Amino acid sequence: MEKHLLARNLIGRLESGSGGNKGGKMANWDYHVKLKHLMTKNEDWESVQTSMTQIGNILERTPCFHDFPKINKFKRIPRGDEFFEPVDYANKLLDEMYAYADAYRIWIE
Repeated sequence: MEKHLLARNLIGRLESGSGGNKGGKMANWDYHVKLKHLMTKNEDWESVQTSMTQIGNILERTPCFHDFPKINKFKRIPRGDEFFEPVDYANKLLDEMYAYADAYRIWIE
């Protein structure tokens, strides 16, 4: 089974917006942040780390993410072990980023 930097549940969020679309109504977003183009389908540590560092750099420069507590973790993706691969760690961080974005009405594109 292929794991991409963008987990299956996050793909649905990207296709329908950031995930805040409830009851078929389009949410009103206060902010828009372009990150999708930085995500990779490669699963090796170097590709995942490069992608996540680039995303972290954008988050650091984006005022609506200044209170997001996990930005520094984007620059320190573990290499993995016998249970988890780098992409697993990256997907967990991305999921937390999307949850934050939903809570603060940030559209991730």
